[in-house]
Amino acid sequence: MTSFSEIKGVYTIIDPEATKGRDIFEVTKQVLNAGVKVFQYRDKLNERNHFLENAFKLKELSNDYEACFVINDAVDIARIVDADYLHVGQSDLPVTYCREILNPQQKIGRSNGSIKEASESEKLGVDYLAIGAIFGTDTMGKSHRKPLGEKIISKIKSQSDLPVVAIGGIEISNLHLVKEAGANSVCIVSAITYAENPELSAQKIVDFWDSI
Repeated sequence: MTSFSEIKGVYTIIDPEATKGRDIFEVTKQVLNAGVKVFQYRDKLNERNHFLENAFKLKELSNDYEACFVINDAVDIARIVDADYLHVGQSDLPVTYCREILNPQQKIGRSNGSIKEASESEKLGVDYLAIGAIFGTDTMGKSHRKPLGEKIISKIKSQSDLPVVAIGGIEISNLHLVKEAGANSVCIVSAITYAENPELSAQKIVDFWDSI
């Protein structure tokens, strides 16, 4: 299968709990039309068979738009649909075991809430580091996280050559701060998938990111 595995630019998460009840495939098409090149499928609502069915359809869309496709947490489904990446959190299945399950060409990203966690993730052999929450956010139950601030991005970049994805509370007004700090990619959810017009919102964000 075709793989588009570069982590860069605007990244969003497609989650049925974060699309205001709209069809996830339509929202995905809109953000991809806008130029988003990395998207993650996260689903805590649906049964596994439905998750798998959706993942196959989203993988097809990623191929059509030459976008990087990431599966959240579900290593078995990531392998079956041949997603470009699996994304795991600190308390998910350990990276070593994920490697044993995934196909050889598939890659792994991991969430990190500190410089220490980022360093540990790199030692485990991940392929990108997600850092957050950079700013305050209520999206997907993250209101309890203390904002790390954009300076943590430059600190991590100074000690790692891995792509860094900044996440948490990022929107047009603070987008320049994370890019200037060295982030390779910025993960934005609420400002895109909660927007009244996800395509227009994503287009503005992509254009601004590219212009910085």
